[in-house]
Amino acid sequence: MIKQLLITLTLLATMSGAVAQEAYNEAIRMAKAVADDTSRTLEERKIATFKKDALYYLGSQSYKLTPDSSASMLDYQALALFQFINLFQGRLAMSKPKDRPTIINMFKSISLAHPRFHDPNKEYVLAYITNEGYVTKFSLDTDWVAAYNDIKRRMSGK
Repeated sequence: MIKQLLITLTLLATMSGAVAQEAYNEAIRMAKAVADDTSRTLEERKIATFKKDALYYLGSQSYKLTPDSSASMLDYQALALFQFINLFQGRLAMSKPKDRPTIINMFKSISLAHPRFHDPNKEYVLAYITNEGYVTKFSLDTDWVAAYNDIKRRMSGK
């Protein structure tokens, strides 16, 4: 798990130096590669599937609502999504099994507290929350920058 986290952090560092919409596109490529890699564990693939779906949702909603929206906004959102998920995975990996539901609920509530588009299609945006097969109990309609900043603040106790 630690090796995986280090690889992901290295890839994120690479992404942060990208320009225009390259970080967003690279994030999709990375998530899709892991989601499609049958040598990965099922949990890794499911988490990557969430990342991919969240990124596609973010891109399509952004384009629908503001076709001329800044490509850098997508980059910031993609980076924050990966940071949010990495922090989540790290907390789960370091926790005792009895503490996992509390951690999942905390991250879920933060995701729900920061909607980006206020999408009325709750069945769609809450699909990962209502599906028992996924540990990523997060809304697709999340402002990932705000959610990541919120979880960091809570984790630091400030």
